[in-house]
Amino acid sequence: MIHKQVINHRQTAWLVGSVLVTAMMISSLHKIVAVSKMDAWFSQILPVYFAIVVSFVLAELSRAYPGKNLFEILFIACGKWVGGAINLILLGYIWIILILDIKGASEFFRETLLPRTPVEIILIVFVLLMMYYGRTSLEVAARVNEIYFPAYFVLSMMLYFLLGNEYSVERLEPILSTDLERIFASNLLPFGIYGDILLFGAFLHASTHPRLFFAAMKHGVLIVGFTVTMLLLILLGVMGFAIASRLNFPIFILVQQIHVTDFLDRIEIILFSLWFPAFTIKVIVAYLAFLVCIGSFGGQQHYNAFNVPSGWFLVATSLLAFPRVQDFDTFISYTLPIIVLVVQVPLLLFLYIHARMNRKMTAQESIPKGTKLYRFYRVMVWSGAIALGGCALTIVIGDLFVDKSAVAGFLTAIVYVFFLFIALIASYGEMQALNHGKQKLGQAKKMGTFRQ
Repeated sequence: MIHKQVINHRQTAWLVGSVLVTAMMISSLHKIVAVSKMDAWFSQILPVYFAIVVSFVLAELSRAYPGKNLFEILFIACGKWVGGAINLILLGYIWIILILDIKGASEFFRETLLPRTPVEIILIVFVLLMMYYGRTSLEVAARVNEIYFPAYFVLSMMLYFLLGNEYSVERLEPILSTDLERIFASNLLPFGIYGDILLFGAFLHASTHPRLFFAAMKHGVLIVGFTVTMLLLILLGVMGFAIASRLNFPIFILVQQIHVTDFLDRIEIILFSLWFPAFTIKVIVAYLAFLVCIGSFGGQQHYNAFNVPSGWFLVATSLLAFPRVQDFDTFISYTLPIIVLVVQVPLLLFLYIHARMNRKMTAQESIPKGTKLYRFYRVMVWSGAIALGGCALTIVIGDLFVDKSAVAGFLTAIVYVFFLFIALIASYGEMQALNHGKQKLGQAKKMGTFRQ
């Protein structure tokens, strides 16, 4: 049932992080490594740009159509028949996301943790869990995610220190030895995963502060970009590109290499116990978006009626999809990015133009101009934009000089990570400045929150 609920900016950012980063453990990281080899950790900058642009368009839609979700906006903008046809395409796209997540997770469990359990049993149990959360709302998922995602993020960052005895910088050398064409190609592969950011369009009706909504989503996207970059850097430094490119689930195998003491050598169980709830939240967000999309066709505010049939439909279709792990890998690496670009780019371009034409001119300002907080906010916005531009510029400039000096390769890597980290910090400062400005204005409603 769609009813009044509250989710703050921090939960929004962490939900974005959970939706995007948790799928990386069972996705095509090894395909990225196979394409760009030891430079695979440069593969996140273009997908980050794309996800930020999608977030910006969604924020503009929430500004132009307050209280409406993406599917309702399409009916308003395109009419009953054309809008319905586009919503059917989006429903199929969300269905593909759910099938990939459900079948991918089931195969992951069967190959790593439950080898004797039939995949059908794992899949049914997982869908039953989704159906249970389908009776609730996004707020419940956000509160559960608030427990697990920060711990998963911290443990992911600790992998470098836990694997310090296995790490070798020489496995990364020579840095930027891969052609720019291959690095560009490796940046296209994650578009399929980062395209899941569109799922938050199903909850635009809950956004009351578009600017804070955009800042929170951008911060979540940069958390993902920084985390995956670090994970690839650790993966390549421990295993090298030759081994990492041949593993179906390279991050899981990477964690298995941790041996702190003779008595603490199963760290992957701890990581898995944090990853699985966060990944489940990702699937639940997609499932709720699926139900909201179905409900939008009849103006149905009580989408619980579609919960049970939708769940069993996903069970049946998931059992028939992707009979081999190789099929799953190929689809998510090469086909899904094409689907994302073909479906989302024209749609978002059209919606952005339409939103600008219907934008509300009386948009509320959360930070008064001329104040110290406003100046801090502007510094954070420009610092983040310059840092993100610096990441791409560093790769291009580094490619020009890396063949002349090995020192240039290390300098390029350090500058790239530094810019990416600055962009992450700046996005957090931008989000916090908007939130503090909202609180200082003392608005009657809690601006910048989701209401579902």
